[in-house]
Amino acid sequence: MKITRVESILLAVPFEDHGGIWRASGDRKVFQTLMVRIDTDQGLSGWGEVFTKNGELALKALFDTHVAPALIGRDATRIAAIKRDLEKLHHNFGRVGVMAFCVSAVDLALWDILGQAAGLPLYRLLGGATRDAIPLYASLTRYGEPRAVANTVERAVRDGYGAVKLHEVLVDTVIASRAAAGRDTALMLDTNCPWSLAEAKRNAKRMEPYDLMWLEEPTWPPENVHALAELRRSTSIPIAAGENAGSLADYRVMFEAGAVDFVQPDIAKAHGLSEALKIAALAEAHDVQFMPHCFMIGPGYVHTLHLAAAYEVPLLERYYVELAAEPLGDGVKPSSGRVAVPQGPGLGCAPDPDAIRLYRVE
Repeated sequence: MKITRVESILLAVPFEDHGGIWRASGDRKVFQTLMVRIDTDQGLSGWGEVFTKNGELALKALFDTHVAPALIGRDATRIAAIKRDLEKLHHNFGRVGVMAFCVSAVDLALWDILGQAAGLPLYRLLGGATRDAIPLYASLTRYGEPRAVANTVERAVRDGYGAVKLHEVLVDTVIASRAAAGRDTALMLDTNCPWSLAEAKRNAKRMEPYDLMWLEEPTWPPENVHALAELRRSTSIPIAAGENAGSLADYRVMFEAGAVDFVQPDIAKAHGLSEALKIAALAEAHDVQFMPHCFMIGPGYVHTLHLAAAYEVPLLERYYVELAAEPLGDGVKPSSGRVAVPQGPGLGCAPDPDAIRLYRVE
């Protein structure tokens, strides 16, 4: 099955987050995502997603000029070989970062093709699932002020979410959020790597009474897993990290250091679904909970949904904003804090042509 065409499609989907301070572009808030389509000579098309986070145009240029041309004519079923060749060809760009994001998208699209060729939903290729719907946690944008974040926590609970993740750096926002959520709602905090080890220890000690399910990426730099391990030994709050790690070797160092209770590879960043399967096995061997990161709204979100279904991941992350359109269609739109697992071949769904028409960035 030969690859005949590779296309990257940049979308900018407007959203409403009720006063958040992330991702504002002028007066208009948009979530930009770079989707990748790979076509084959047997009429199958697979979809992947490049993790972007404000580097959309640069990533698109990198993908179109360095990655896409290397795929034409390759056998789409040789996923491992294509992934390895792309990684070796571009390793001077870095094993973590923008080139890894591009390789990840290719890996995802090829898995979609494989599922379609087999006539099976992706989760079936990964071993099957015990659930037909996955509980979600609402992953909030940053608000920076206790009352604002508490209001959004209350809204998420009303919408049926049993777990909420904050993206804050002030301890007062955690206190207000716990009061808003009550004791029956799981509460997590992702600080996005802001603190020294000493600062992280002080802040963790202040937050211990508020029953966080985990404290995510509290220290800078994120690759200093030994500092993270020292923090973990000093606090009763479970520690989560991993979205900024790269290939399997990085996660091995993290586990051997005893740095985390929850590991969070992002399949659109950490070398794709193929690498995530290895990381999941390594996490199990080290008694670490596998909890994939998922800050996406396109094919990468649905790929992670299939992964969560097959590996019995307790909760799946969902960015808690009101999107103007669901890029993969309303079939994967959250409902009462859950999302149904698509049952069609491969991803089980394809991008909504109206969303592409309305929000494509040329």
